[in-house]
Amino acid sequence: MKKFLKKLGLLFLIFIAVNVVINYVYESSANKAIENKTHKNYLKWTDIHKNKNSYDLVVMGASRAYYAFSPTIIDSSLNINSYNMGTSAQDIVESYYSLKEIFEYQNPKYVVLDLFFPLSDNVHDYSQIFSNASFFNSNKTKLELITEGYGGSGVANYLMPALKFNNYIKQDLLGLFKEKEAIKSETNWIKGHLHDTVTVTDKQILKFEPTHNFENTAFDKKRFEKYFNKIKRLVEANNAKIICVRVPYPPSRLLLSDTDDENEYYSNFMSKVNIPYFDLNSYKSDKYKYKDQDFADYHHPNYKGAEKASMQLVEAINKLNK
Repeated sequence: MKKFLKKLGLLFLIFIAVNVVINYVYESSANKAIENKTHKNYLKWTDIHKNKNSYDLVVMGASRAYYAFSPTIIDSSLNINSYNMGTSAQDIVESYYSLKEIFEYQNPKYVVLDLFFPLSDNVHDYSQIFSNASFFNSNKTKLELITEGYGGSGVANYLMPALKFNNYIKQDLLGLFKEKEAIKSETNWIKGHLHDTVTVTDKQILKFEPTHNFENTAFDKKRFEKYFNKIKRLVEANNAKIICVRVPYPPSRLLLSDTDDENEYYSNFMSKVNIPYFDLNSYKSDKYKYKDQDFADYHHPNYKGAEKASMQLVEAINKLNK
């Protein structure tokens, strides 16, 4: 029995040591970026916390949102002060708890939420989720995100870096056997928006796949509706208006798609709950015509696409205010 307990104890110590090493390796670059004040989530939350009650409009969503909406264009057109709080792989649950933190420091008139099927599924990038939440000032909101928002899976991933960084470890191991792709520089940030000057290549366009639908994603309607309604109540309790949008896709991807489940579902749902929704693939399409070259890759607008998307949002807000 003693030998068994010793072996068990040794395995436990090895397990702890492995997790400590993994956490150090994968957090070190983030910690260095925070020290150098180049960490994007750190910079965004610093602006939210320090510039109290400064922003009239806040954009929420994943990377599609922070590529698409330029506060410079929005502010100059609407004479307001906006901020883009889109963060990588921002999940619908993450959006809700992030907004709880934001409303402690800001009193926006508008919350713009980008809608995207993969952000309401049951596949989560916990390293991105916890990176965002790590900058919350409220430990209560952070704890609620981990325990209530993601349950046992959230707690396990928070406590065990080997789980949290699992996908990144796999990618790094696979990278040992193939040529590494160059990491794109992301330096031109303006009030949370990435001004991207990259244009998708013809080779990349040939590899485009259809847009997201019910068959090629694990979209969880129940999960989305639960947390969207929580977001709606939170926004309305703070006397703000929520505006939902779908960031555009390259037109070649739309042509590959037999169905547009994403737009159809969101359009019908928002109509039922009486929330304004604008699909930027089609809103005022006679005026704003997208080309593949308006994108940096298969779903992120570059600066040319962002100019169009930002002006579409401006026109949508003007329409709501008439």
